[in-house]
Amino acid sequence: MRFVYSNASACLRHLVGNRMLTTTFLLAVLTATVVDPPSGGQVAPALASSLASGATDSSGLLGEYADDDARQLLVKAQRASAKVGAEMRERATCAALRQLVSRALNPIDANAKPISADERARAIATLACLSTPLEIQCALKVLDGEGSRPNFIACDPQVRRAMFAAMAKDPSVGQPKLVELAVVADDPVRQRALDALPAELSPRALDEIARQLGSDREMYINRAASIAGSHPAASLIPSLVSAQYAAPKVKRGDEAWIAIGTARSYIQNQIPIVGDASTSFQPVIGTLFEGSLLRVMESMVEIFRTEVHMNLATVVEETTGQPAPPLGYDEARWMVWTRDELPRLTAAHQAERERDAETAKTVTRPVTHDG
Repeated sequence: MRFVYSNASACLRHLVGNRMLTTTFLLAVLTATVVDPPSGGQVAPALASSLASGATDSSGLLGEYADDDARQLLVKAQRASAKVGAEMRERATCAALRQLVSRALNPIDANAKPISADERARAIATLACLSTPLEIQCALKVLDGEGSRPNFIACDPQVRRAMFAAMAKDPSVGQPKLVELAVVADDPVRQRALDALPAELSPRALDEIARQLGSDREMYINRAASIAGSHPAASLIPSLVSAQYAAPKVKRGDEAWIAIGTARSYIQNQIPIVGDASTSFQPVIGTLFEGSLLRVMESMVEIFRTEVHMNLATVVEETTGQPAPPLGYDEARWMVWTRDELPRLTAAHQAERERDAETAKTVTRPVTHDG
């Protein structure tokens, strides 16, 4: 049997009146914390505080767009286990973002009132202020063509600008996703993601660059190397070294063919066609090729990526303060240099930059002489 009480005093009155209260249970009830269930008017403040707390991985900016289901999910998430609570908070955040899209970007109901400019501007400002990994992850899921909705990041410049501004401030989810879009997306999304990257990338964003440098597509490798050259970091040097050269790979079978000659058409056969008091023939056209044919049956491909090599030299010079060593595309020698010389050169360059920064803070005043 289950009883629901509006407060602690009602619970005690019921237990005492029905003689269900023993001494031990009385002590337990008196020392326990009774939480009143939130009423309809109390759920919205509960949502705001739940979204604002660090345990919910949310900043509270979506409280305005949460519906009743999202609010109930957030209330239940506070009492659930860590894993279940995280799933509930993610569902609630996605639900609030869908409400934002329906009310201010793309209404589902055809009979809904037109979206006002103020409502749209408020929604765009909300997207630009997203600040936590959970919000960024859910926003990318909802805005990236979920269901039958359009891809707002690709087709709406204002949404794209707001999202990229929020992603640039998030080091764990936003910046790595910006790097990915700057490498694999199509224009104009790729160019806008590239422009939105901050000057100093987070470690996870650098890891994403290193992952893209190991791609199997030449275009992605060159784009990732270009980003590495624009955001130099010593941790990217080993990945650039490995990406600048691809060892020979033997391919067997028909790889390609080149034909040089002349094709001549001729009648190779005739099909008789018989009708009433008439006879005719349908010609069958054949083609005769005269010339030469070159078949590539086996090939070996060795790739020297000059663009990656140039960006490697740029990163080495920016992180060490010295020109890149003349090691060419020799990966083994580069790895030895990275292990033996790079830490010392990087530390010396960092110390020099710190001394220069301290010197720039020094204020010199001219000395006045008497007479």
